[in-house]
Amino acid sequence: MPRAYFLLVALSAAALAGCDKKDEDVVQTTSTGETNMSASSDSATARGNSFVRVVNVGNGGKDVSIRLGDSALFNDVKTASVTDYVEVGANMARFTARTSGAMDSTVIAENQEVLMNGNRYTVFLISEDLSRNTLRVVKDDIMPDSGMARLRVIHAAPGAPELDIRAENGTESLFTDVSFKSEAGYKDVMPASLQLEVRARGESKVLLRLPRMDLKQGTATTIVITGAAKLSAFQFTDAAMGPVAKM
Repeated sequence: MPRAYFLLVALSAAALAGCDKKDEDVVQTTSTGETNMSASSDSATARGNSFVRVVNVGNGGKDVSIRLGDSALFNDVKTASVTDYVEVGANMARFTARTSGAMDSTVIAENQEVLMNGNRYTVFLISEDLSRNTLRVVKDDIMPDSGMARLRVIHAAPGAPELDIRAENGTESLFTDVSFKSEAGYKDVMPASLQLEVRARGESKVLLRLPRMDLKQGTATTIVITGAAKLSAFQFTDAAMGPVAKM
């Protein structure tokens, strides 16, 4: 056959192979009915970046803006909301939280953290009292062991005691002695429909019953305990999706 024919076939095969090129897993986050996606950690590592998002549990229920160094990172973050992940290139990151919507916005909290390329981080703005806030930066590790689901708890309820969290009718706590402004770390559990109960450390009285959760295999759910005189909570769930084809 003519040489030009073989050249055309080779070029066509190369084009198809390019369409099948795969990126690594992207991450889907679901919170209060909203879903967003972020790129893979491997692709961010190749660019020398990490991922950062913000959860506003502070500032008296008012919107806040978050800056990274001198640059705006997120504007008008509503209370009990979770922003999308964004890629950042700073390894020594200086975060500041400011009041939103005012010409003379003031810094209400700040923190400096070392960020590692390819890692994911959540910045929690937490109220300490009516006038003070703190920024807590935690690393997100959203991949549970094979066949499992992952849970963690953030204690963001000022004035509340250290907390124990267990499943309804459970005899042992999943998390114990969770103190204010801390996170209990991740725990892998079997996928299940689960209702959690929150108690003061070592006490039998239930302070809060969370709505029943459907914990699916391969997901990581973060529960944020809030409130002062009366506890409440909200949650968000991360899941690594399959590779995405790129043309």
